Amino acid sequence: MISSPPKLREELEVIRGMDDIPLIFDPVTGNYHRISRAGEVVLTYLDGTRTRDDLVAFLARADQRRAEALSGQIDTFLAALDRSGLLEGSEPPGKPKDRGRVRGSMMMPRIVLTRSLPRVLEPLAVVLRAVPARLLVLIAALGALAGYAFGFHTLFTVMPAPRDLAGPAFLLGTGVMLLYVLMHETAHALVAQMLGTPVRGLGVALLFYFMPVAYVDRTDAYRFRGRGGRVVLAMAGILSDGWFCALSGVIALNSGGLLRDVAVLVLGMQLLMLIINLNPLMPSDGYTALEAATGFTNARGRAFALLRHTVRREELPAYLANLSKAARRGHMAYGLFAVAYICLLAYATFRALPATVNLALSAVGR
Repeated sequence: MISSPPKLREELEVIRGMDDIPLIFDPVTGNYHRISRAGEVVLTYLDGTRTRDDLVAFLARADQRRAEALSGQIDTFLAALDRSGLLEGSEPPGKPKDRGRVRGSMMMPRIVLTRSLPRVLEPLAVVLRAVPARLLVLIAALGALAGYAFGFHTLFTVMPAPRDLAGPAFLLGTGVMLLYVLMHETAHALVAQMLGTPVRGLGVALLFYFMPVAYVDRTDAYRFRGRGGRVVLAMAGILSDGWFCALSGVIALNSGGLLRDVAVLVLGMQLLMLIINLNPLMPSDGYTALEAATGFTNARGRAFALLRHTVRREELPAYLANLSKAARRGHMAYGLFAVAYICLLAYATFRALPATVNLALSAVGR
């Protein structure tokens, strides 16, 4: 039990994150701590002038039954703050141990390549901030749409034989695609820099310890409040990919031999990357943009729960029943889109299986 008058550390900052959820930012560790809205109210009274008993009495307002209920809740809340090192006099949180450039995770260890992106990108961000934001977004979006349309049309009109895509073409194409992925992540970082929420680092994560995936640490994107900016931040990589898709299409259309084969193979990888980034079943860029646009978290879980209860004709739980009609229709549409996506992906996989087998056989000389 916290005996002395609890006081929140002076340097902490309380902000609002996704879905308007209150967060405590600790500048010492760089961590964000999620709290409830009721907890946010309690924080305003943690000024070191009230003891734990004073807090209970003040919040209960002479209601004995309410005081008994609040007593345990206040104890739990204060204990959580104390364990996290957020109270004056609690165990200092300390800075995270310096583990070099490797960060551990159960299924995805991460290797930090650089933490200098904010310094590198700031000169460009200064120039872009001078351009009206809506004009920038319009140019980026129209260019990306045109780039995807041109690139994928080129992919299906100049597709060489599968055996031409094996060997050197595959190796070179993979190298170019890794560069494109790096530019994809840099686009996220550039938008974050323009919004005043610089990324913490650029690196490579090893999904399941063997599949390399580039990433930028956008933890501080919580700090930007505008939904429009959050949507653009989430979609920046996809928009930049559209422009690079156009570049690959131009090369494929105006070259021959190995260079054409590499460009076509890269276009195929870019199509796959777009499908992955629009995947409504994973925390993809598209899914993140949807959450940012709607202000909802766990939109996928709500959508499938709504579909399940509707199909089974079951009574909706309170968190779904309390949604507005517009929000309910939106979640239903999202759920149906996710189901259609699964069906389309399964169909495309089935149709592409023979070509995939032929490419694999060509790669081994059969």
